[in-house]
Amino acid sequence: MSINLEKVAKLVRGVNSLISLNNCENTLDDIVLDYYISTVIQISSANFDPEELAAVKRDLTYEHKIFTIPGESLLGDYDEREWYTDKKDLIQPRFWTRYKNYLVDKKHFSPNVVSELGEDTLDRKLMNYIGNPNSEHDFLKRGLIIGDVQSGKTSTYIGLMCKAADAGYKVFILLTGTIESLRRQTQERVEEGIIGIDMSADCSGGKRVGVGLDNKDIFAMSMTSRKSDFVGNIDKIAVSLSNHDAVVFVIKKNTTVLKKLTDWLISLNADTSTNKINAPMLLIDDEADNASVNTSADKEDPTKINKLIRELVNVFSKSNYVGFTATPFANVFIDPETTDAMVNYDLFPEDFIVTLPTPSNYIGPSSTFAVMGKYFNHLKYVKDAGRVVEDGWPFYFKHTKIWDDELPDSLIDAMYVFYLANAIRDLRGDVKDHRSMLINISRFIAVQHCIKSKVEAIHNDAYRAIKYNLNPNDFSCVMTNPVLKRLYKNFEENYKDLEFAWENIAETIYNSIENIQIKVVNSSRSSEKLEYPKDDSLRVIAIGGLALSRGLTLEGLVVSFFFRNTSTYDVLMQMGRWFGYRKDYDDLFRIWTHVDSAKWYAEISESTDLLKADMSSMRELEKKPKDFGIRVRNNSNDLSITARNKMRNTTDEYEFSSYFGNMVETPYLSSSVQENKNNYSLIYQLVQQCVDDGNFFDKVKCAGEHYLIRDVNKLRIVGLIRKISTSKFNSNFDTRQISDFISDIIDASVDKWDVAFMDGNATEDQSKIVNLFGRKIYKVCRTNCILEVGRLRIGQRGKLGGPSDGIIGITDFNDKTAGEIIDAAKTEFRIAYLNAREEEFTEGRTYPSETWFKFVKDRKPLLIVYFIDVDCCDTEPTSVAINKFRTEMDGTPAVGFAIGFPRNDELAVINRKRFKANRKYNWFEQDQLSVESDEEE
Repeated sequence: MSINLEKVAKLVRGVNSLISLNNCENTLDDIVLDYYISTVIQISSANFDPEELAAVKRDLTYEHKIFTIPGESLLGDYDEREWYTDKKDLIQPRFWTRYKNYLVDKKHFSPNVVSELGEDTLDRKLMNYIGNPNSEHDFLKRGLIIGDVQSGKTSTYIGLMCKAADAGYKVFILLTGTIESLRRQTQERVEEGIIGIDMSADCSGGKRVGVGLDNKDIFAMSMTSRKSDFVGNIDKIAVSLSNHDAVVFVIKKNTTVLKKLTDWLISLNADTSTNKINAPMLLIDDEADNASVNTSADKEDPTKINKLIRELVNVFSKSNYVGFTATPFANVFIDPETTDAMVNYDLFPEDFIVTLPTPSNYIGPSSTFAVMGKYFNHLKYVKDAGRVVEDGWPFYFKHTKIWDDELPDSLIDAMYVFYLANAIRDLRGDVKDHRSMLINISRFIAVQHCIKSKVEAIHNDAYRAIKYNLNPNDFSCVMTNPVLKRLYKNFEENYKDLEFAWENIAETIYNSIENIQIKVVNSSRSSEKLEYPKDDSLRVIAIGGLALSRGLTLEGLVVSFFFRNTSTYDVLMQMGRWFGYRKDYDDLFRIWTHVDSAKWYAEISESTDLLKADMSSMRELEKKPKDFGIRVRNNSNDLSITARNKMRNTTDEYEFSSYFGNMVETPYLSSSVQENKNNYSLIYQLVQQCVDDGNFFDKVKCAGEHYLIRDVNKLRIVGLIRKISTSKFNSNFDTRQISDFISDIIDASVDKWDVAFMDGNATEDQSKIVNLFGRKIYKVCRTNCILEVGRLRIGQRGKLGGPSDGIIGITDFNDKTAGEIIDAAKTEFRIAYLNAREEEFTEGRTYPSETWFKFVKDRKPLLIVYFIDVDCCDTEPTSVAINKFRTEMDGTPAVGFAIGFPRNDELAVINRKRFKANRKYNWFEQDQLSVESDEEE
């Protein structure tokens, strides 16, 4: 039973036509999509099997329901004129139009994602951040682009090159890392995405590929090819810079190549009076944390590659250095305080740091390695390696260069699952799609070849059993053959709940595995080439180490067997070739690894999310990259963040995960109308329970007049927090972590709670009033709210409450009035401020919100509920989205939360978290305090 791809494609085209005819939005929910599918089937009168309908639904869902989670930008000058926005309408998009069509039509990218890439990431951001190629003034722009591993950084920088070429950029230099196989892969993608011809083809003018298949004029020339790095002749280079719209160099980070290119460019193209080239240049440094960072102890005596990159950048009068990486730790730890002479500038991203948006269909570390991740059950632990026995050394993290023993038995299961996944993909009709299996368990080339011979033996045994013993019509053969029995066992454990039965697998699997190749891919000259044909399916088991650990993409990677140790975050994360996109087979991929490696990936994922959250906070404060107070969490005793010589400019910082003496809030609400409505329903249920329990529920005078419910049981608070939905951008308001924290407290300090309802301005407008069991609560107005993918931003600075909100609930206690308790808290705060900063907290400044918890010991923990009126946005085009959100809410308020925990000296420290921070981090914390104070004044 296989799928008729032609029928599927025809139905998809029909549904797309109907969507276009009805001017339906690009993002559709399941109900609307099902309606369109059934309508087209009725019109066509065709019959579709359930598997074919599932394929149609998958294709349409991929095309129409993918959205992107926005990134952030830190800029060196927030007031700089947006030159590209001003000039865009006058630019003819020749390169970009061809590349955009190529991504959608040939690479099958979601139109939503390509639109987001072109209109937001490139047009509104990156193109405005690099220099204007037609400027009358010389410039050197330095920036860093942070993406996720295997998330599409290549398509982003090729898109940037296309946009830049359309705008007038002449020279493009692309640094690809240190391995030739990676350079060759990047060269191929550049030829397909911007040049349009295969520069290594043995025919006049080259062979047309990618964007060049439209048979239109070729406007770009590459001075490198898939066969060779930069080795071109002098005359060819001299002609190229003047006679082509765009000239591209795809080169390795190699001292010989870098020096040769720099010398030849100067000798043949530089102005003799300035020794510089006047053509505008864009240098893209892919894997910018690898080999580019200055690791010299003396920052004015940089390492060779770092120095040569600097010199190359300074050959051009109008120049840009733009680094791309998924592991930015080394780059942002570069010391920005280098000598002012341009030649001595380091590659610190002084002008911009940008995090790329993440498409919703991206499968990253948090969805795979976090316990609550969507794909956590696809993770399998290698438990049969690492033993030491008398007669030998079974495979282990640390092994010799001449290791030759038995492989872990679990590797056989991984290979069998790869066979099964191939069969299922064929049954789904994806017969021409590539499939790869990764085996990365040794960095030694000799050991990799040893592993290959053993893998070939396993494969040959399985191949013979399937070819000669598997009878689809006789299940008894499975039980009598050990290979088939194990194959069936893996089917039952992994894929039995999918749409195909064992009989379907048995009919297909021989043809599916017949052409599997086993290759060793590494950085040696003996490495086998990993070339994916255009019109046929390559099915490969790739064995390797470094070459498979950074940059190199394995097409259709469905099974990974990873058993490696490393000492740093960035190296380990780059080894995760299994991250990325799994269109039509996200339910099939599996990862085998050591339990410690899985824990490390989860830790790195959380650390990276915290780094991005800090960037978001810095963006709201409009901090410049050179003022970026960066910290990277490093709780592991086994892993460092990056190499020690890349962290010379860092210090140790610590954070305590206890919430005692602090207040956290939700500056971002969920962008989902349904989740906000559900939050309101949960609050209503909580209030009803409290009323039924007879709790005090009335107005109190403290920081104004607000309704307060007293003595709410801890279990009710925990139940509420676990059920509410908040934006994942609230890095400090993690509902699972907070609820677990409350549950784990064994003393009586959090047994009873106060629940306050923050009142807005009094009004007679019933649409701005919430009635709760006879209590009239006025909605809180927050101006300039912005609705984005994944979050509803509350105000421009992302502040939900005010610093004095935490005063609510403070009452007379131990013969002291509430006023005396508040005054005493202010005094203690001023003393602590003076001790920490060696300066006085001046009279008239606003006390931060933690004052009322850190310095007020004997009070109940406080939950504040904000019913928010979001009908206050005065900026376009976000007001359109806000108005739509308000209409769909239909009078139900959006709900924000803040939680404060009083000081608890007995349980002050629950867990200490260690960070590595750059020299600006303490400044960042102080500026946050001063901004909060100034805003409230």
